Parts: sequence; C-alpha cells; structure tokens
Amino acid sequence: MLLRSSLAVSFLFSALAAQGHPLHLVRYGTDLAQRDTLIRTVSVFADLGQHVVARIEPTRARDLQGRGLELSPFAEPAAGEVLVVCSRSKSGMGELHGRLLLSRRAFFVLAVPEGTLPQDCRGSAFHGGRQVIDLDVPYRPTPEVNVVLPAGPNPRIAALVAQVQQPNLQADVNTLSAIFTRRSTRAENAQAVSHVTARLQTLPTLTWTTQVFNATYGPNIIAELPGTDLPAEIVMVGAHLDSIAGSSTTRSPGADDNASGSAAVLEIARIFATQRFRRTIRFAWWNGEEQGLVGSNAYAVAAAGRGDRITYVNTDMNAYRASGDGYDVDYILNDSTPSLVSVLSAATTTYVAGLGVNSASLSGGTSDHRSFFRAGFAAAFPFEDVPTYSPFIHTSNDTVGTSANDFLLSKLITQSIVAGLATLAEPVPPAPTFTLDVSAGPTVGGTTVVATGTELEAVVAVSVGGRAVPFTQQPSSVTFATPASLVAGAVDVAITNAGGVGRAPFTYAITSPPVLRVPATLARGASGTIVVGGTPGHVEATFLSPTLGLTDLVVVQLGIGGGNPAALFFLASAALAPSGGVTEQPIAAPNDPSLVGTAFHFQAVTTDVGLSAFTATNVGTMVIQ
Repeated sequence: MLLRSSLAVSFLFSALAAQGHPLHLVRYGTDLAQRDTLIRTVSVFADLGQHVVARIEPTRARDLQGRGLELSPFAEPAAGEVLVVCSRSKSGMGELHGRLLLSRRAFFVLAVPEGTLPQDCRGSAFHGGRQVIDLDVPYRPTPEVNVVLPAGPNPRIAALVAQVQQPNLQADVNTLSAIFTRRSTRAENAQAVSHVTARLQTLPTLTWTTQVFNATYGPNIIAELPGTDLPAEIVMVGAHLDSIAGSSTTRSPGADDNASGSAAVLEIARIFATQRFRRTIRFAWWNGEEQGLVGSNAYAVAAAGRGDRITYVNTDMNAYRASGDGYDVDYILNDSTPSLVSVLSAATTTYVAGLGVNSASLSGGTSDHRSFFRAGFAAAFPFEDVPTYSPFIHTSNDTVGTSANDFLLSKLITQSIVAGLATLAEPVPPAPTFTLDVSAGPTVGGTTVVATGTELEAVVAVSVGGRAVPFTQQPSSVTFATPASLVAGAVDVAITNAGGVGRAPFTYAITSPPVLRVPATLARGASGTIVVGGTPGHVEATFLSPTLGLTDLVVVQLGIGGGNPAALFFLASAALAPSGGVTEQPIAAPNDPSLVGTAFHFQAVTTDVGLSAFTATNVGTMVIQ
C-alpha cells in the first residue's frame, strides 16, 4: 500500500518560524535518514547530494553539531542577488560574476546578481552545473513507500517487462532528435508535443491533455490510466520533452537528454494501456526542465495543493554507455525517497536479468524528480550512470550514435522502470474463463463441480444461480457443490477474482426415473415432537422427472427402522407433465419421542394408473434427532 501523511499545518508553522534564521550548509554524507530528519525538523531548500542548504536557528544548530553533523553557516544573498550553487566540474563560476559565499570540494556557493543569470538558469535546478536555490519555499517531508514484495516474480509483471521493444525506443529517439530544437521557448517544441500526442491518440484506454503552465514555454502533456479499486493512489512516470544547447538559435537534438527518457515513457504508456492496475497511472512529458524544472514544478505544486497522492518515477537520460562500462542503472539519491529506491531496485533485480543496480549522488545536475520530492511526494530517479553519463548533453553533439549510443541499455532501463511501476501499481488479472466438470452428486443439488480454466489462482467468490456457495481453491481450478434446486434448466455460475467476474452455465437436469428429495435430517422439537419443515409430524417430499406421462403416478413409501414397511403409506395422485416438472407432497410421520435415533427410509416408485408396473427409484434415509 502507498501511504501519504498530511503535514501541512506543522510544515507551515516550521516554515514561518524559520524566516530570518541563518543559512547553513549541512553535510549529511550518505545517511539519507538524517537528511529526511532535517527536512522534517528544519527548513531545507536544496539537496545537493550529501549536503543540504537549510535555515537553522542557533539553538538547533548547536544541537545538530553536538550530534556529529558538520554545519557551515554562510552569508545571505543581498537584495537583488540570488543564491547559486556551481559545480566545480563546470566552468560556470567566472561566468556568473558572483560573490563566493562558501567553497567545497565539489561545488561553490555564490551570491549572484539576478540580472547576470543566463536566461536558462533562473529556475530551481542545475543547468550546466549551476543551480539556483529558491529560498522562499522549503521542502515538505515525503512519505514512506510501503510495498510487500512477492517472494518470486509476478508473471503478469514479467509479461509487461518482456513487451518493451528496443526498436520502438530508437524510432522515437530518432524522430524527436531530428527536430532542429525542442527548446521549450521555441516554436519547434510544438513538433515534439505533436509527436507525443499523436501517439497517445492511438491508445484509447488513456485519457490525456496538454497543460499550459506558462505562456513562455511549451505545455506539459499528461496522460492517465485510471485504477480499479485504488484510483486515488497515483503512480506517475515522467520525462522532460525539451532540449537545450548553447543559445536559443543553436541546434539542440537532445537525443540522450532527453529524447531517450521521453521515448521510454511513450513505450511504457503503450504497454500499460493494454493492462488494468489497482492504482491510477499517470504519464507525463514535461517542458521547461532545462530552464529550471519549470513545468514539473508547476504541476507538482498544483498537485500538492489538490491533495493528490503521487509516487513519482523520473527518467532522464538512459541511452549512453561509456566504453568499458557494464550495463546497470544508477538510482540518484539526492531528492529521492530511500524506500522508493529500495522498491525499484528490488523490482529491477527480480525482473531485469543482466542489468546491475547502483546508487549515487549527482552533484552536477538534477531532474524533474526534485519538483515532486520538494513538494512532499515520494520520488526516485533511475539514471544511465554516475559519474560517466553522456558528456555531449546540452550541445549539438547530443545525437543518436554519439550521445544516445546504446539502445540495449535504454531498453533494459525502460524494462526496470516498467517492473518498478507495475510493482507499485499492481496489475489486475483478467476475469476468469472456465468450463465446468460435473464429477459426482445428484443433478438437482449437491453436485460436486470442478471449474478449470484461466485466472483461477486468486478467486474470491463463487455463486450458482445467484446463490453464494463455499469453494475450495486449487492452483488452477476451483471446486464447489451446487445448492439444491426445485427447477430444472440452466443457471449462471459466476466466479470472481480481483479482475472481475467470469461466467459459465450449469444445467440442473431432472433424471428418469424420478428423483426423490427430502430434508437432510428430522429435527426433534419441543415437547418431544418431531418437527420437519416447520410442520410437526410431516415431511415434505419433492418429485422431479422429465419422462413421466400424463397418466403416470408416483408412489412414495415411508419406512421406519431397518427399511421395513411402516403402517404409513401414501399414494401421490398428482400427474407430472411429460416435459418434466416438480411437485411437493407431505407425508405423515409418527409423532412419537420414543423414535428418536430411528432411521426413516423413503422410497419413490413410478407406476401406471392400473398399478400393473412398478419401477423403483431413489431411496432417502434420515435419522430422527
């Protein structure tokens, strides 16, 4: 089950209380539980990988230092300045002309005049090794993801994983990267949007829409597959559709960054559109990622405001493999939920042979998962490799063959995402299909029936003619007994699993010679009387036969003890129709308490009106209690 806790009131209080507290860089190292504790207890504004930027009041700062955390206070940006973190692996520090506030091995912390920021470095995200830190809205705590993983592979999930087609991934990457630029501020971005929406139009089980979040940028695209019994719990997968390289007039094919991720989401949507899941699945293609996660941030903030319950998986760059590298997927730890990473890693290991699993912090970049993690949603980011991801991104060389150079890796990573998403969303089996085998018992009721067919491994209910009956579950079959019936003909047998109801007919047949049906026991009532069917001293006998003629009669004999004839004898004078029918006749029974424990024997015979020929039929035995 996916859980989401509501911490809005405490979050608002802590955010207001943190205003004016000093800024700190806090090193949490590899202890993600410590990072998440910081998010819950102080105002955190960025997760830089092993470090967070936070506002911490002095008493709390001393407490954290006393617990062994490394805290480094630094100055506030001045009016008109913004806080920027610049990776040392990029040459952005000099370009930004910022004041150095703090220096670390992997990055600088700068105060930069807002007017000197490049146009594509104004949102809360890394771009080209630079990250603008939004000091207005702190992170919200994210929930744990609690999923009970099965002992072995789920065959339905395995079947979905097997449907990922490498040629499909490559074809979509070729199409998207052939567009001159997918830059979200350029008109050509609409070509990419059209490509995705045209594909969605071929998937009628999905509903989809384009969402304009800012007139400056191309729209987000959101598609949805409704869940069955848990539709309010949402599993979401997304990738940014836009690309970037140099200036706004530079060709930016973005084959690996991020046509590869966009193609993966298209392939996942194609596969999942044929399946039903307990939870709702949403598919997203974001715009404005390269300008600072603008599209995904707008969506995540709105979703948090609506109270959506989202678990988010991001795919950004999955098709580059450096020479000599193995085949593996790296789960990015910054801005990720550890319990979700654990579930996705386990699903990868279970379902995708040949794909290793690693995890690492990404100090030189981030992606749209940050928007969701920051807004309080569980989020994770499977990535092609740390640290040897494509060196060609954000250039005109991010092309197929150079940057997106290994579509087998793309296929394997896409398969791992399919496995993880399906594990979270839980595929629903189809309704059962079956045939019925009547193996024993009278055809008017109590018949042992075995249903064999498909999807009979997790049956929750069986009914015959609208009446629920007990059943026994076998690995691929179900056994039950039919309830008694006074009428002949076909009735509906319904077998239900989580995916729906399967149906097949069962025919109550009336045999010849006629069938005698009597109550199962004679119960002793108050004052020592025998009470049968609510009438003291009587038993109701039912006769069924399709072959009696209009002039045929049925004779019923009641014997007491050992089958010997009794003094009571009853002749049923009612005639049954040739096509079959039902009649009920009362038979008097001795009202003597001394007969408790004595067997009553009933025998039905047929005869013609002249009583010249008799045919014995069924015998029923009861014991007075």
